[in-house]
Amino acid sequence: MGLLRDRLTHDPAKAARQGLVGLVLLVSALVAWNLLRPAPRAADAVAAPAVVGTGTTLGDMAFLRFRDDSRKIEVKAREMVRGQGDVMSMRGVEATLPFVSQGRPASVTIRADECQYQPALERAAFKGNVELRTDDGFELDSDTLKYWGDKERVFTPDPVRFKRGALSGSAMALEYRTGSGVLIKGDVRIRIENASGPPTDITSPSATASREERFVKFHDGVLVRQGARELKSTNLRLDTSADMEAIERATATGDVDALSGAGAPLPGSAAPGSGSKRLRGQRLEMTFRARGILQEAVATGAASLEILPEPGEPAERRRVSGPRLRFDFDEEGRLLSLHGPRATGPRPGARDRSSLVTEPLTAGAGAARRVESDSFVASLDPVTGAVRDAVFEGSVVFDEPGRKAWAGHSAFDATTGTLLLTRDPRIVDEAEGSELRGREIRIGTRTRAVSASGNVRHTVAGKKGRGGGGVFGGQEPTVFVCREFEYDPGTRTARYRENALVRSGTDEVRAPLITLDEPGPGRRRMLATGGTASVLHPRAAKGAAKEPAAVEARSRELQYEEEKNRIVYTGEVEIRQGDILTRSPEAIVLLTKDGETVDRLLAGEPVEVHQGVRRATGERGTYTPASETFVLTGERVVLYDVDRRLEGRILTFEVGSDRIRVDGREEVRSEAVFRRKETQRP
Repeated sequence: MGLLRDRLTHDPAKAARQGLVGLVLLVSALVAWNLLRPAPRAADAVAAPAVVGTGTTLGDMAFLRFRDDSRKIEVKAREMVRGQGDVMSMRGVEATLPFVSQGRPASVTIRADECQYQPALERAAFKGNVELRTDDGFELDSDTLKYWGDKERVFTPDPVRFKRGALSGSAMALEYRTGSGVLIKGDVRIRIENASGPPTDITSPSATASREERFVKFHDGVLVRQGARELKSTNLRLDTSADMEAIERATATGDVDALSGAGAPLPGSAAPGSGSKRLRGQRLEMTFRARGILQEAVATGAASLEILPEPGEPAERRRVSGPRLRFDFDEEGRLLSLHGPRATGPRPGARDRSSLVTEPLTAGAGAARRVESDSFVASLDPVTGAVRDAVFEGSVVFDEPGRKAWAGHSAFDATTGTLLLTRDPRIVDEAEGSELRGREIRIGTRTRAVSASGNVRHTVAGKKGRGGGGVFGGQEPTVFVCREFEYDPGTRTARYRENALVRSGTDEVRAPLITLDEPGPGRRRMLATGGTASVLHPRAAKGAAKEPAAVEARSRELQYEEEKNRIVYTGEVEIRQGDILTRSPEAIVLLTKDGETVDRLLAGEPVEVHQGVRRATGERGTYTPASETFVLTGERVVLYDVDRRLEGRILTFEVGSDRIRVDGREEVRSEAVFRRKETQRP
């Protein structure tokens, strides 16, 4: 022991204490990310100079004791050998160092087959079955462990294994430097046992840790697995609470890919499972509550969430993407809402917008449906995981097979299954060649029913390759205008309410209610009720010098039948063409075979005709636009003209002409011509 005292002339107690304190700091940093209590602060590691105790040799066993004001350090060695220079070698070493953890006394013990100590440089090298144990349950094993006090460095180039409670791990090498924390290198593996579920395994090529800053970083390719859940990223940082008992924040960066198998929730959450889910982005930041329950997750950098269906669900893939996706969870870790905030860049582009896409899993099994907007927020049922409602803001675009919609704002209500479009909304049905506009448009997501209100305008494309006019005829589009609109896809029926108007070219119909249905191709029917007014413009005959006068009609109801090429007026029908006015309980407008213009008009029974001061009555009337003639027929046709009265069976009027023709009852035709004295309209 005298020789030992001669060699430790520069306070050996301080040298030994600093070496062991360095190891304690190393151990603390290794597990700082969640489970190990903090090591002593710097003030705990710097004490008053210790007093060397007694040294005793019993056979091949040696004891060293060092004491300061509050702690006692003990080193046991089976054998001590003086080496070259000031190097001291010990075999069968066991060193015990007390320290304070969270205000309570604790100790760390190191065992090794050999230890070389160099007091001048404050360097110690442990070799062979190195074991480090703390009385609070931490274990570290390695073949070597070195402490360089002059460099404030602790390291080993050999594999290490460590464990404390539910945490265990291994690496190929590690190093600790004061102020830099711990660097763990080479096939870093950490496992956390979970009594309520599968263990969590973390692997990476390297990791660093800092007790002072309370974090652990995994570098250069990280893989985290827990049961059916998996997280891949370039780097992963875990920030702990002040007492290092829980993770407060986890941040994955660089090619983040989080995968949850079928039935599993997102990592860290208790949200109900469905099919497998895959969350991707360049950064994923997760914030945890005090009990380690996920509170919020934010994915950025071309973030996307892909969800596959459960068995029995439609074979469709759902994908949500945007520059930023935020997931909010309740106090039980169940997903409450999903946000796609508006991009903050100065020049947003297509990649800076959020989108929701549903597409078939099998090519050719269907077409994708897509929603795109500047931002959105969706609320979910925490129990079932189903969407309760969603709001889309800014240049909203909906795209599905055969139909596309635009709006400045859109709101979805899952309870009613309704999607409400506002701020200049419009829908284009490509299959029907129609466009719908209004102040508000509502879409039934389950029924595909559509309704609109406020300045509604529904435009239906005309028939290609045709000219001329006529209801729904020709190349001119047909336009419906009203205040309220409803469409039932089950019956293929559209209803236009309140000041409804339909216009095709220059032809138009007005009524309080206009109903349009289509039982089959080429079988459209239009019914106008509540008091109708219409204007039809017949096409001129070939070689005619001028266009025929418009046919204006009023009635209680009007029905257009595309299949029969006719328009039927019923209820107090009044029809005017030029200076001829007819009144009848019913009238039928027959269209040409191509449905583009008026061929004939049939009125009766009975029918009353007015032309200026003339008035005539009969059973039936026929108007022919091409010749602009109206023929009144019946068993008793009566004409009243100022002071005259004439009866016959056929009476012919010519639009804009002073001449009329009356055929008598006899087989021999007689004809009378009258000159009109007045042209005023009744």
